[in-house]
Amino acid sequence: MVELTPETFFENVRKEGPLHVVMHYGVNCGPCKKTMPIYQILEKHFHEYNVRNVRFYLFHQWEPAYKEFIEKNNLKVNGVPTFRYYYYGDILNEVTSGYDDPNNIKKVIMEVVKGIETTMGTEFNLFI
Repeated sequence: MVELTPETFFENVRKEGPLHVVMHYGVNCGPCKKTMPIYQILEKHFHEYNVRNVRFYLFHQWEPAYKEFIEKNNLKVNGVPTFRYYYYGDILNEVTSGYDDPNNIKKVIMEVVKGIETTMGTEFNLFI
């Protein structure tokens, strides 16, 4: 799983094609620690089933060195963990609850993908 930094954040979430799921988290956040293994299992699940148009990332929301970058780019979240779904750099959805159940995260991913497929047609092919 790729850990984003201010230097790599937009380089990754603005890439064409895939849906970019970013878990905004804090290192000392209890719910984040509980959710991280679930998120990693979900990434592995998508990879094992050859889902090619969804990428998973982490972004340490509370890293003091990132504060200026977060403020400058309006990336502040109301709480962590927060899952943001980016497509071509635009935020399509944001979830700050229900993250302790991988099925909830997967459901939102599939809803966002369905919306992209409706808009993009066959250009956005989820599976290999």
